[in-house]
Amino acid sequence: MATTWIGLEVAMKNSKYRRLAGRVAATGSIVIAMFGAALTPAADAAVHFGLKGTCGYQGWGEYRHCDGGTGSTVMLDVQDIWGNLYHYCVGPGVTDLQPVIRWRVTGAWWNGGVGCAPGYYGPA
Repeated sequence: MATTWIGLEVAMKNSKYRRLAGRVAATGSIVIAMFGAALTPAADAAVHFGLKGTCGYQGWGEYRHCDGGTGSTVMLDVQDIWGNLYHYCVGPGVTDLQPVIRWRVTGAWWNGGVGCAPGYYGPA
């Protein structure tokens, strides 16, 4: 048994084995990082399993307000293709912002306002 440990100690002093041990440790770290990155989206998907889509601007003039069942309303800044901003209050669920804004809607985001009556409020 002691002979084995002495042989291992002599082998580790050899720089060839030391480089090999370093490569194995580095490769193991990379593999662990890859598996961690692969499992992160799976865990994230499990959290959002009940949602039918993402929250926020959906594209094509639609905005999804996710309120967690509270029934809250929020005020949005809506931007058209020319960069003009409009105020629009939305309730829970998906709202089509396009019908009341003349030019193509290119984005919408929450501006911090809450507790408003749903509907179009005009230019910002």
